[in-house]
Amino acid sequence: MLEIGILGSLRVHRDGGDVTPSAPKLRQVLALLVLNANTLVSVDQLCEELWEDRPPLSALTTLQTYIYQLRRRLRLATGQTGAPFASCPPSGRPALLTRVGGYELQLEDKQAVDAYRFEQLVERGRGEHRAGLGRQAADTLAEALGIWQGQALVDVTGSRRLAAWSTQLEEHRRNAMERRFAIELELGRHHAVLDELSTAFRAHPTHEAFADQLMRALHRGGRRPEALDVFRTLRTRLVDDLGLEPSAALQQLHQEVLADRGRPAAPPRSGTGRPVPQRTALLSPAQLPADVGDFVGRQEELAELEGYLGATRRAESGTRVVEVHGAPGVGKTAFAIRAAHRLRRYFPDGQLYVDLTAVGHGTAQLTEVLAAALGSLGLRRDELPTGLDDLSRLLRSWTADRRVLVVVDDVLAASQLRALIPGGSGCAVIATNRYRAHSLGMGRKVVLSALSTDDSLRLYNRVAGGRHWQDEPAAAHELLRMCEGLPLVLRAVAARLAARPGWSAARLAERLRSNQSVLLGLPAGTQSLAGTVESSYRHLPEPHRKLLHLLAERNRRCWRADDAAKLLSRRAEDAETLLEDLVDVHLVDELPVSAEDRESGAAPAYAVPRLTRHALLLLRGEEAPPSAPRHEPAGTALLTHPGLAG
Repeated sequence: MLEIGILGSLRVHRDGGDVTPSAPKLRQVLALLVLNANTLVSVDQLCEELWEDRPPLSALTTLQTYIYQLRRRLRLATGQTGAPFASCPPSGRPALLTRVGGYELQLEDKQAVDAYRFEQLVERGRGEHRAGLGRQAADTLAEALGIWQGQALVDVTGSRRLAAWSTQLEEHRRNAMERRFAIELELGRHHAVLDELSTAFRAHPTHEAFADQLMRALHRGGRRPEALDVFRTLRTRLVDDLGLEPSAALQQLHQEVLADRGRPAAPPRSGTGRPVPQRTALLSPAQLPADVGDFVGRQEELAELEGYLGATRRAESGTRVVEVHGAPGVGKTAFAIRAAHRLRRYFPDGQLYVDLTAVGHGTAQLTEVLAAALGSLGLRRDELPTGLDDLSRLLRSWTADRRVLVVVDDVLAASQLRALIPGGSGCAVIATNRYRAHSLGMGRKVVLSALSTDDSLRLYNRVAGGRHWQDEPAAAHELLRMCEGLPLVLRAVAARLAARPGWSAARLAERLRSNQSVLLGLPAGTQSLAGTVESSYRHLPEPHRKLLHLLAERNRRCWRADDAAKLLSRRAEDAETLLEDLVDVHLVDELPVSAEDRESGAAPAYAVPRLTRHALLLLRGEEAPPSAPRHEPAGTALLTHPGLAG
């Protein structure tokens, strides 16, 4: 059995024995994994925590060593052997899994961590208070606060992330203390909490809620001079330290104590001891981004998705989920938004939009994103639980009897999406997913391919600002061929022409031909193909990055597993697993197998798409020669379109 404590000093016990790591860096990694248990922690987040903005050249190797040491010391499972994108550990056994772009500490029972036990008890106490069980609620909150053994992570050297977590945990502790003191005062048990209130106020002399509660407790106990002294102490510290006067509510309480008006009545308060602002809930949130005006094609996929999500539901059918997959730049987000707008009429209770890009970049936590979504529904942010599981349950509760569409953009892991699934059978989810290997085992999958020639031409004409392809057919042909049917690149190229009225299509084609980095860096809105490829690439484990670079450097039309094995000096089976993983993240294509090859049992062949190859070389500061052979994505036969062949 694994037990982890972070509310105080870091403590780890396994089967009764102390296995707490002593090395400072190991303690940092473990603390960050524990605080994000059962969710992905990206390599970027871990490196930022360990080395801030100055990671060493060996950062990835060193981090892998730390992960290995934690697995060995804590006897953590690793999931299925040979599956770098992880899977499931043995049932009930704690595991430290390697995920795409990071690691996940998987705990079947999060009660093994004292912080999660604390949060669950606090949530239970709040529920008991709402149900009118005041004495029981106070006892539950006292039990929760008794778990603490000192300042959170007091002996873990932390950088910005852990420092922020520690501050947040301490804030939750203060909120729980405020709530418990408020309940005790409601029950008339002011004598029972006087000592604890005095201690809390001495520890936080500018905390107005503690001052308010201590003044009330002292006044009710007939100790009016001491109550007035609390106000003087608070005011002195506020003025000297912050240049602020006490709040109007506290000044009013001061006047009541001065006038000795008996026992001041407690004002209407939230569970944290603060005044409750009135707020009207949003009954029908409509959070979808604006539809893409120049969207083209995808009619079959849209019809399939609308038929599945818009069909009449039965109670036993459950929430319906569609995951949208495809290569970088293929237009997954635009497709999801277009589909969601077409489906709005089927979901009268609202549409939620959750963007996980910041979570993938390591600049936000999934709990923060989910809390923001719940806050937009009219739920009070300061009343929301803080744990991911509790927030997810609250989302399911809110949606249980509603018909809501949830659009989740840029999913990295199934655990992220699972936390955002609504609870009602009348609800639906559309998610864009970078990695096929991390999809849920439910719902439908839509895989977007490159645009057809006709759709590529239509998009070019719509964005180019009246510059029809027939004005310069040969140059337009070359530009479209360079874009390989990717809407992001097509839109960027056409937008550049629209923004440069003095440029001809031939001039732009010549510039892009001579410098591929220009094509990769052309922005379409806030994105470029180089940026999207880089986002997918940086979440890969090191063996996959190494193989990608080796394939890109050699510029062959296709590869088989035994060819890749020679590059890596590994077994063909291992190389094939890496190649299949890269296919799952849409950075390598598995080429169609002919009937003859299928009958002969020939090994599958793989290719790095031309633009992806250029982007990978650009990441390393290299550039491929302009005459590099081109890999044609399926369905992009631009050379054969009428009017372009000449």
